Amino acid sequence: MLLENRNLVFEPVVDPEVIRFTHLQNGKTWKPEFMTMKDYVEREHILGTCDISSADGSLEMQNRFPEASQYLGIKYFVLKDLGLPHTSKTSQIVSSCETLNRVGWAVTPKSQGAMRPVLSACIGGVFTIPEYRGRKYAAEMMIRLNEYYDGISSAPDAPDLLQNIVIFLFSEVGEYYSKFGYVSRPAPLHTVEKLDEVLEAYCGGDSLDNKDGSHLGYDCGDDLIELERQAFIGDVQKAHSDHPESFVFTLEPSKDIYKLFHERSLFQKKFLDPDSQVQFGYSLENGSHIIWHLNYWPHQRSLYILNLHNSGETAAEKELNLKKLIARAVQEAQKHGVEFLQFWDTELGQQDWSNSFMTFLQKVEKPSNLYQENPSLSAIRVANVKAENILWVNNTKLCWF
Repeated sequence: MLLENRNLVFEPVVDPEVIRFTHLQNGKTWKPEFMTMKDYVEREHILGTCDISSADGSLEMQNRFPEASQYLGIKYFVLKDLGLPHTSKTSQIVSSCETLNRVGWAVTPKSQGAMRPVLSACIGGVFTIPEYRGRKYAAEMMIRLNEYYDGISSAPDAPDLLQNIVIFLFSEVGEYYSKFGYVSRPAPLHTVEKLDEVLEAYCGGDSLDNKDGSHLGYDCGDDLIELERQAFIGDVQKAHSDHPESFVFTLEPSKDIYKLFHERSLFQKKFLDPDSQVQFGYSLENGSHIIWHLNYWPHQRSLYILNLHNSGETAAEKELNLKKLIARAVQEAQKHGVEFLQFWDTELGQQDWSNSFMTFLQKVEKPSNLYQENPSLSAIRVANVKAENILWVNNTKLCWF
């Protein structure tokens, strides 16, 4: 321990009052300017009680994982310094964090090619109360958090879901978390500002009247998720075939993950664009589809591509699908006064069928808009697996929390 001489306690938290306290504390730093503190705490409560965050109470998950479903959903943790005066149940809290625990898939060197569900825990909300900073509390909390999940996965009677827990995060403080065993997996960011040029010159001026598919609402439908599942399974199998000695991991696609993004978008929309009608994606008749996230901020509104699934059989068909889907995303962006479209290179840019799009962007965009350093630095950790042997497939915005 970094702070062996201090009486520190790391605790999982389920008390709503304590959880609210942690949000009141980090809200002083993270609250958007257009929200009151009450608004911010309400948003965090909504995000913390939506379907993916309360997956531990899902009958589907209880049936799939009867011995481990309680570990799914959002989990809250605090670090207490018992040397501080105990005047209330929150008076000794110095740091806090959260993990969003979802189902992932992994193929390990020992699984003989079989892909198995694993618990994935995405760390977020790492926060030390300002008056307690500089005392290495956050570092101690990260050590304790690792030990907490390592203890679960190494228990002799651990169910299958918990035996290879994958922990990842998206750092906004560079390589800080590397000291705790998290290895960076950077995903470059692309920002598209030339929306008119993309729509007219690349997509061919696709018209809103062209009925080649349908818009996606809040619930994108099980059929599209199944297409994503099959694509992700193929990605993992190919990665394992290419790297049989690696621990290959991907997050399991779920419409509940998209709903988390939608809830965030809708909450912020009511402050900044309350009257407009919003769509969440577009699906072509062949199953190809795009799902996006409208990121509402007063002076910098953007549309993030969360997932682009391409069902084409030939390269030419896939490129045509891409043009149609990008056109719909640009049209949605323009409808809401969005200044730019953004996507991670791991989502779009590495496929053969996206080469022409990337070549086009290199001609019309500023060089600094492409292959940018992502402000959310992906990093991953699997206990007892060497960093160089971890292969994170589909490390995209969809995983973000």
